[in-house]
Amino acid sequence: MMKFLLSLVTLLITISSCKSSTDVIENSKNMHETPSGTYYITQLGNTDVSLNEITISFDETSNNVTGFASCNSFFGSYSTENNTITFGDIAASKKWCSKDIMTIEKQFLKSLSLVNSFSIDTNSISFSENDNLLIKGIRTIAASKKSTTTGDSYKTAVKYEASTRGSFDFILISKHGISISKDQSLQTIQKHSIDLAQWEELKNLIENTDLETLNQLKPPSQKHQYDGALHATLAIQIGDVEYMTPTFDHGNPPMEIEALVNKVLSIKEKTVKQ
Repeated sequence: MMKFLLSLVTLLITISSCKSSTDVIENSKNMHETPSGTYYITQLGNTDVSLNEITISFDETSNNVTGFASCNSFFGSYSTENNTITFGDIAASKKWCSKDIMTIEKQFLKSLSLVNSFSIDTNSISFSENDNLLIKGIRTIAASKKSTTTGDSYKTAVKYEASTRGSFDFILISKHGISISKDQSLQTIQKHSIDLAQWEELKNLIENTDLETLNQLKPPSQKHQYDGALHATLAIQIGDVEYMTPTFDHGNPPMEIEALVNKVLSIKEKTVKQ
């Protein structure tokens, strides 16, 4: 009996030791995992903001951060050490939206300035100030939100924005027509009809675009981060879902959407000249 008890105790100690070692390895892995790619922000403090389409994208090679803050695109830098993170020099475009949207945007940007730690758990990320949760996000949009087809042209549109401190261009194209504006508040918008043949060409390019990876595209250059180029984004709206790219240099889009971007700009230029 005594021999059995000794064997049992030895086994329990061994199991406990193995579990402790596993926990240490797992904790060490989580501590040294760094933010990468794009996250969709779902929560600010205790507020659900999943419908505001806020995104944040991390470029590990340059330690630059970009994203969409609910109304405006933003960009800046970040640094990490273990599970601590600091955001610096965050700037945003100057578009004006409704009061409710601007309130959420201001809360998000303020929270970024307060964040000092992060944690990553598989598909989600959390940013905190000490132990106070400020921001929470996920890597992918819930599948239930995804539209299954782009066949209904009345629910399909392409939006292109390019901005810098003294310039702003807005283009929205759908089967219904083309909307163009240089007004960041979008109070003044020029509306034009669209040639259906042009729309069909654009729609074919949309249908050949991988919407699920649009938010993961890598900009081929980073001039927009120091005002060397306009900050550009492309968004494709399918039904009530909008898929948006990370910020890239106007005039140098990611290869995967180059044909689509060029077509949008070509349609806009032809429309303006008419």
